[in-house]
Amino acid sequence: MGNKVVEVPSRLPCNLTFGITSVPLCQDDVAPYFKTEPGLPQIHLEGNRLVLTCLAEGSWPLEFKWLHNDSEITSYSSEYKYIIPALQRSDGGFYQCIVRNRMGALLQRRSEVQVAYMGDFMDTEQRKTVTEGQAAVLNFPRILSHPRPQVTWFRDGHKIIPSSRIL
Repeated sequence: MGNKVVEVPSRLPCNLTFGITSVPLCQDDVAPYFKTEPGLPQIHLEGNRLVLTCLAEGSWPLEFKWLHNDSEITSYSSEYKYIIPALQRSDGGFYQCIVRNRMGALLQRRSEVQVAYMGDFMDTEQRKTVTEGQAAVLNFPRILSHPRPQVTWFRDGHKIIPSSRIL
């Protein structure tokens, strides 16, 4: 009788058993962890594309799920990106991803997304007549926008530079 050659895998399977359920688990397995965490709030223009990424590592397979304002917006999948093709104001808020593998799950810190927009600017020309040396008060027209707009005043086509006399 000859010797039988048997191929032995370089890594033998190991299992963790809970009652009648057995879960593959090896010493080399690594729980998920984030490579980066969200920073300061992000401001993006309404209508633009937004790509959020969940950069995580750990033993594969890793699965990702996305939350918006604490509500699930995706189910678990291998996709680590969440893409909004055209931002709307309602897309503003807080986003989080959850990453999991067989070793556990991890919830990322919240990332704030603000959607920048500017409503229609109505041409409301204002003419005021005042006595020389008296203050002229011009009212800023109401414009729905986020963040608050920066206003620049012009007189006869020239920018008015703020000074101690002009606020």
